[in-house]
Amino acid sequence: MTMIPFRNSYAGKMAEQSMSLADQIYEKIKNGIIKGEIKPGHRLYEVEVAKNFDASRTPVRAAFRRLEQDSLAERVAQGGIRVIQLDEQTVEDLFKLRTILETHAIELACERMTVEEITVLKQIKAQAAELLKSTDIDRDFALNMLFELNSAFHDTIYNATRSRFLIKLLINIRAVILSMRTISIRLDSVRQVWDEHSEIILQLERRDKKRAVRLVNEHISKTAVQILAFIRSQNREP
Repeated sequence: MTMIPFRNSYAGKMAEQSMSLADQIYEKIKNGIIKGEIKPGHRLYEVEVAKNFDASRTPVRAAFRRLEQDSLAERVAQGGIRVIQLDEQTVEDLFKLRTILETHAIELACERMTVEEITVLKQIKAQAAELLKSTDIDRDFALNMLFELNSAFHDTIYNATRSRFLIKLLINIRAVILSMRTISIRLDSVRQVWDEHSEIILQLERRDKKRAVRLVNEHISKTAVQILAFIRSQNREP
């Protein structure tokens, strides 16, 4: 089975080489936040990041500005940023917005998704099934791969809308949603997530808007409940 090229593939490395230094710093930090490697509340300083990348502070400053624009970090004193700590109200607001946008996205995808794009969704699902079946793969590596596949699944649906403005809105909140999606993948029954994805594919293939919207709303609602429970548990810790 041909696997989707992930960020750590040869193609990903070639793309990275073509990026500016500011882009590389931005992508590295962003991916660290999204994957939970850089924790909420962690502070990053221009001087330290510049030293780590053997760079001047100018590209670091540009990368920090982009992370602020993505709502992944906030500016602090001493020329640094702090990774955003999500509170319950922010999560609830984001998921309400996500529900509105993704409801519209799935409706458009039901109308506009091509047979080829549905095939891509099935291939992504098949790759996830292979990972879930495997007993030889390191668990953390498998979860990272499933995270990539999950993102590819949602991106395929977004792109199938053919709506530039909707895609732009989804991209604007993409990084925050992805960071929360990482939490949900690690906490939720991963098999249940992909069973839900299978149902979504079926309804897209049938062009059944009503059923597809219901599935997407249920999927988002479950994720929101899991993440809110996670945040509450974190707040209770000393």
